Amino acid sequence: MAAICPVCNKKIGWSDEYFYIDDGGIECHAYCMDEFNLNPEKYGGKKAIEKTEPLAEEEKEVAEQRNQRRKEQQQKIEDQSVHVKSFDMPFGDMVGFMVKWALASIPAFIILAIIGAIFFAIFGSLFF
Repeated sequence: MAAICPVCNKKIGWSDEYFYIDDGGIECHAYCMDEFNLNPEKYGGKKAIEKTEPLAEEEKEVAEQRNQRRKEQQQKIEDQSVHVKSFDMPFGDMVGFMVKWALASIPAFIILAIIGAIFFAIFGSLFF
């Protein structure tokens, strides 16, 4: 079963960098750890040992600034994204595209045939 990050409520994929918190068996994205550490009870974790007040305040400020920067960067990415809602292609252009695609795939078929012949020669000589 795929894990869900309690902070951002997104799936933790196999290629994502994440942390496993031993206290409650919680998995969290690496980029969500700052927000998780600010308020672990909110996300199902246990409160960390209290640090000295000035140091804790500095860490909170740094984490909040980092979160703010990340949100701004995410907003820039979302503003620049492209969403295709419809795609119309005339029939003649579609046929031309399919012919070009078929012609472009011929070298790939030749390469695959050569690789297949090599494997057939190797395994054929071993078993026959």
